[in-house]
Amino acid sequence: MVNVAASAPQANGRRSASPSGDISVVDVTSFFSTSASGGVRTYLTAKARALSRAGVRHTIVVPGETTGMDEWEGATLARIRSPVLPFAPAYRQLVDWRALADVFEAVEPSVIEVGSPFVDPILVRLALGGRRVPTVGFYHADLVRTFAEPFVDHAVLSPLRVVLRMTARRGVRSIYNRFDATVCASASVARELRSLGVKHVHEVPLGVDLDTFRPLEGANGHPRLSRNGAPVALFVGRFCPEKRLDVLLDGHALLPRDEQPELFLVGDGNIRTSIAGRARDGGRVTLLPYVSDREELVRMYNAADYYVAPGPGETFGLSIGEALACGLPVLCVARGAGPDRIDGSGAGELYRHGDPADVARGMRAMRRHIDPGTRARARAHAERTMDWSLTFDRLLALYGQLVTAGQPGAPPPAVSGGSHPRAGSGES
Repeated sequence: MVNVAASAPQANGRRSASPSGDISVVDVTSFFSTSASGGVRTYLTAKARALSRAGVRHTIVVPGETTGMDEWEGATLARIRSPVLPFAPAYRQLVDWRALADVFEAVEPSVIEVGSPFVDPILVRLALGGRRVPTVGFYHADLVRTFAEPFVDHAVLSPLRVVLRMTARRGVRSIYNRFDATVCASASVARELRSLGVKHVHEVPLGVDLDTFRPLEGANGHPRLSRNGAPVALFVGRFCPEKRLDVLLDGHALLPRDEQPELFLVGDGNIRTSIAGRARDGGRVTLLPYVSDREELVRMYNAADYYVAPGPGETFGLSIGEALACGLPVLCVARGAGPDRIDGSGAGELYRHGDPADVARGMRAMRRHIDPGTRARARAHAERTMDWSLTFDRLLALYGQLVTAGQPGAPPPAVSGGSHPRAGSGES
């Protein structure tokens, strides 16, 4: 077990006044890696900075190679020694609930947010040992489309697909109804969770670092994104089945070569080899390695003509937000949370899920969006709808309601919804 009392940074142990009162917020998640980027890590980085500025005590509990506690982005990062996931070696899974109980004893949480499903909610309940602390489940991953559908896509396996989808839906309801509140980042996801029978759903849209992800003055191409007389389309993310890069590549291949954009796929993942094979078969497709330098990524966004977002299981779409903030229009699959991000922007197109011919149509249509006016609209939309300060103002308000609701005679927190209408389909 971890001796957190001895290793916790002193600066984060203060009890300062904050807009939400003197509370101690604890995040627990296994969706965190020190060697790979990801939406949850981006969210926790922004959250740590925001809560530090607000004077809120904040602890983030993640799996690690060793056990220890350090200051990180203004929060306390508590690492608990955990095993590597064999199918995702960049990630580990929390398993030691006694070590988690030690963390809770040291930091005395007022509210606990759990950022990953399956094992982590069980560990939190065991670590609390019957103590009454409000818990929030953040629905960062679409369990149906991420963990069930991509692996049984062949028509012969359609009966198994139905069973897995039903199982995943029941799992979502069972897992998230054990929390005092469930938070999601998009209106389409909130509607789907409620349709699955999840109660106490609160929509809290995420944000983008608008100072980092920005249009660059005088940006004129990028040495790794060669144009060759064609528009440049860019994807940044994990190469995994749920991103449905296969549909994107099939649609791209349907276009005559003189109509194809130069398609650049930036990232890494467990299907990189098969994607590389597709790229070698011809056509204007190039794979580039994962980019950890955010300024380099900003230069890539600025050098492209548009962004492609093929994943139907996005629960927010942070890379879409980053692209829009850099002034890029977006070609997006019409399912999941992606359409919510571009709705009202005047800077994007949708294509039907699983339809390569409609991908090809969308790529043709994106040529209309390659102009300075569209880039200005994309940036303006990001500034209106993706400010991190709005995210954490709403989240702290929810935490305050939950803490107050835990007191005798207090009413339960009101269920919140989003203010932005939805485009596209979130149905499964």
